[in-house]
Amino acid sequence: MKGIVCAVLISFFIPVAGAQTPMINRDSIPHYFDQVKQATRENVKIWDKDIYGPIMLIEEGTRVIYANEPDKDNVLVARRGYYTGVLPKEISFQNTSLDWKGKTWATVVLPLSPNKYQRLDLITHELFHSAQLSLGFDIRGSDNYHLDEKDGRVFLRLELEALKKALRARRLSLAEEHLRNALIFRKYRHLVYSGSQLSENKLELLEGLATYTGQMMSGRDKWQLREYLIARLEDYPNTPSFVRSFAYETVAVYGFFLYQKNNNWNKGISGETDLTEFFEEAFELDMRIVLPSYVRQLSEDYRGKEIRDEETLRSEKHTLTLNELRDKFLEKPRLEIKLEDMNMSFDPVNPIPLDVDEGTVYPTIRISDNWGILTVTGGGALLSPGLVWVVVSEPVEIGEDEITGEGWRIELNKGYYLEKNNQGNYLMTKKKNE
Repeated sequence: MKGIVCAVLISFFIPVAGAQTPMINRDSIPHYFDQVKQATRENVKIWDKDIYGPIMLIEEGTRVIYANEPDKDNVLVARRGYYTGVLPKEISFQNTSLDWKGKTWATVVLPLSPNKYQRLDLITHELFHSAQLSLGFDIRGSDNYHLDEKDGRVFLRLELEALKKALRARRLSLAEEHLRNALIFRKYRHLVYSGSQLSENKLELLEGLATYTGQMMSGRDKWQLREYLIARLEDYPNTPSFVRSFAYETVAVYGFFLYQKNNNWNKGISGETDLTEFFEEAFELDMRIVLPSYVRQLSEDYRGKEIRDEETLRSEKHTLTLNELRDKFLEKPRLEIKLEDMNMSFDPVNPIPLDVDEGTVYPTIRISDNWGILTVTGGGALLSPGLVWVVVSEPVEIGEDEITGEGWRIELNKGYYLEKNNQGNYLMTKKKNE
């Protein structure tokens, strides 16, 4: 498969229904590139490497590119202070890194925030992803299905509450006690869900270190960063899904405090590091036995009852949602498409995992493949485990080059058509050579 593109740092720009998209000031683009170049040069010591490299700013609707340097095939045309062109429609994009025309680009969806800190944070986050292989991080993130279950969410929220109290503490010694309690909630979560330490670690290495890098290069001072992190943690419980989004919050806070102890702490991290064990050693978490009774008692210092009540109510509603989704994608007539050479982009804050053997529902997603381009703007799509199949609801209109359904559309390539099987489901089928 060609690759997976996921949106990151979504808090920087979230489109509002009915709102006008801010105008893009093309004259400002060279200035933005210069700001990023200066930020990376001033922060070379973070990784002992200047991570500045190819950057591609992309208009979402038109797919127009504004780049800081030419591509190797000279597809992009030079303008005053930038290079421009149009990204082919078969390439899905979001805030991420992208291999295209001989280079690895940090890609960012326009418009950029008018706030300089947020712009630098976002673009340098993506530059980390472009540079991560050269930094020794050959990592793929992983879904964390347990963080959609009630207890998984409860103990993550307790960890984040403790991290928030650490940020608000007036003394470092008190802050570190809250950090140790945060790690106790984390350890208990890992005990409850077998394998979760490994799956969480993969995402934290991938997105947590990128987030830390962006925040350190943003230009915020210590106190501005502290308030920013608190605001993020305050808002995080409103995030629809924790499955792929939690790592943007956790490592940033642990990294904030680790920097106070050792400016070079991140240089001790490799792609093989277990971050939980690293944090436990750094903050001197003793080897106390993590008993359920102790954890329950400790949770009362961190809004434990309120959080559990909220998550119990959410769980009851969420069970109904899961049953509806199973009925829609596994029982009712549907379109099933085998993935061949897939490229996709999605938002990491809203995936809804079903059972491990059923897959994950993405409320919005874009997939390009040999058969065409699927764009889901509402109603969702189910991706099977291992990304072998994608399933959408039954088609409403079927044409030679376009298929539409409730909340989705396929731009169909030549050589493919839909076939209905004996169960009443549609299958994407490749035409045989006549």
